[in-house]
Amino acid sequence: MGLFRAVTKSNGSIQTNQVLTLPLSRQLSTQMETPNSSDPFLQNPSTGLVYGRIYGIGRQTRKSDIISMIGASNLSLDDVRFEYNANYAPVAGMIQFPSRNAYDASLRAGVRKSRLFRMDRADRQQWDTLPRYDGKTILLQGVPRNAMADDVERFLAGCQYDASSIQMFARQQRAFDRPPARTVLVEFPSQALATHAFIMKNRGFCLNNQVAVRLLQ
Repeated sequence: MGLFRAVTKSNGSIQTNQVLTLPLSRQLSTQMETPNSSDPFLQNPSTGLVYGRIYGIGRQTRKSDIISMIGASNLSLDDVRFEYNANYAPVAGMIQFPSRNAYDASLRAGVRKSRLFRMDRADRQQWDTLPRYDGKTILLQGVPRNAMADDVERFLAGCQYDASSIQMFARQQRAFDRPPARTVLVEFPSQALATHAFIMKNRGFCLNNQVAVRLLQ
């Protein structure tokens, strides 16, 4: 009888140990099956911001034109920036995509719609170093070399702008037999005010020179 009780107690302890270890093994198994999303080797390579540079744009190209050109309806105007050369002629457009999949889809859509442009991959540093004009900055070309800030302010009379933002540079004009002129950048509080200045002041005169006005994107 004592032997039977000992065997019963021994079997009970074995069953108890099995009951206790079963949830632990399931827990370990679950942890091994669940990937760690913070591990960069396990992340989806199609996620994360991707940048592209598009070529073949002109002086009159706008951000909305680029978005339409590549068929990227999920992008906003803030996802597009323009790259200019020293004479403020547009060289390329920079585009920020939400993922690699979005970049690839826009590349395919652009090829189908038009073959007049080329788009290459770019990096975040190139995007960050581009100045943001966002259609709120105008460029005055052909301002006389002897013009001062006061002359520019008189030229912009009737427009609402930030007078402290006026920047003046000396530039050689396209016709090399013409004397160098000044290029002027002026910032405005909004796109609407900058567009108004463009409409009202383009081809106006500053001193004796006719001035061309452009909106920088």
